Amino acid sequence: MTVLQGASIDRFLSRPDRSLVLIYGPDRGLVQERSAAIIATFLGPDADAMSRTVLEGDRLADAPQRLVEEAYSVPMFGGRTAIRVTPTSESLLRAIEPLLRQPPRDCLIVIEAGDLKRSAPLRRLVEQAETAVALPCYPDDDNALDRLIAEELTAHGIDVSRDAREALHHLLGGDRLASRGELRKLASYALGQPEVSLEDVEAVIGDASALAVDSLLDSACTGDAAAAQTAFSRLVASGTGAGSILGALSRHLLQIAEARTRVEAGATADAAMRAMRPPPFFKRKEAMRRQLALWRRDMLEQMLETLLTAEGETRRHGDLAEAIAGRALLLVTHTARREIGR
Repeated sequence: MTVLQGASIDRFLSRPDRSLVLIYGPDRGLVQERSAAIIATFLGPDADAMSRTVLEGDRLADAPQRLVEEAYSVPMFGGRTAIRVTPTSESLLRAIEPLLRQPPRDCLIVIEAGDLKRSAPLRRLVEQAETAVALPCYPDDDNALDRLIAEELTAHGIDVSRDAREALHHLLGGDRLASRGELRKLASYALGQPEVSLEDVEAVIGDASALAVDSLLDSACTGDAAAAQTAFSRLVASGTGAGSILGALSRHLLQIAEARTRVEAGATADAAMRAMRPPPFFKRKEAMRRQLALWRRDMLEQMLETLLTAEGETRRHGDLAEAIAGRALLLVTHTARREIGR
């Protein structure tokens, strides 16, 4: 069984030694990045466009012989070739089984796929073949993000402040190509500066709205009505749906409820916050401690039921969605404020 992990993936990308590679996982950008990297390494720097072939997975499922014909064909001028197969929800087993039994010479086949369960037929077939290898691609963790930040920022002489780095960890990681693109925008923005600040990150990163959502959640759940209303108005003005805001608030209160359960079982507030997925951005930790102290289990249960009802109303009455969400937000804020005044 050949499934590569960690450093073994980097070694394989630098010296591919199998004729068929399955690159799969939920991080679509990382799948594409690794696919491009392994093909470039296999073909070498002098390869021309004719050495590369892209086959659409959906069409290949209906004509599996096409992959076999391409893999076994001999280039007019010799040399290596590479075939990239795009993701498909259809079965590719008939297309790749002949190639696993008799691997082509000087041809690399890279099959891209989405998230595959361990029991998925394609994954099982490749993992069990001696002539193939599977490369999983999962969202970047903090260590992987730090390496990416080093490649795109610190390697060019731009340092990153602690709070800016924490913000990048919070905002990036779901898609490697998207993360790299955001870091390159940040590098261009900070050109000539010795260091990237949190303000730079907030100004540039495309998902900075996540920080605005965090601001709304913490303001509402600590009873700061003015700050919560300001954050709510900004999010709505930026195009964030009222239902989405209520959904974020519900998920946040569920996180608080789970953390509260850990605290009641004997964990410290810090330990309970570290167990959250994702863990809170470091600048939010003090606000999160206050929320853990404020919100009792019975309050959380009642508020979650109220928010669920409000979210349903925004779907049924789209023209009133903003007003419904604003009223629910005000209720959360007043509940927290009342608890502070006790």
